Amino acid sequence: MTIPPDTVQAGQSGHITAHNQISDVLTGHDEAISALPVMSWGTATLAGGSVSVTLPAVGPQSIVIVSRMTPSGTTGHLAVPTISPGTGFTITSSSSGDNSQVAYLVLGPATS
Repeated sequence: MTIPPDTVQAGQSGHITAHNQISDVLTGHDEAISALPVMSWGTATLAGGSVSVTLPAVGPQSIVIVSRMTPSGTTGHLAVPTISPGTGFTITSSSSGDNSQVAYLVLGPATS
């Protein structure tokens, strides 16, 4: 990945230097940056202890990490029992009375 040099406008003397330094760092670490997994994230709200999340980019080797944001109802342990490649995944709680807001982070690879 090569970032083109920036052009300076009146009053932006420090801007050009900062941009070019960032460009040099990113270009120098291109291989490491390219190796980072694809990431998607968002929030969802459980209803009766479950929620289906639509995310077409999820793949069969994706890892889904979930965390409770706002507890509601009778909370339980969170899990992701189902990943449907190209469609999404399900987040469940061990409590059918769990109506919490949860956050998710999906690490690729995505479907191709």
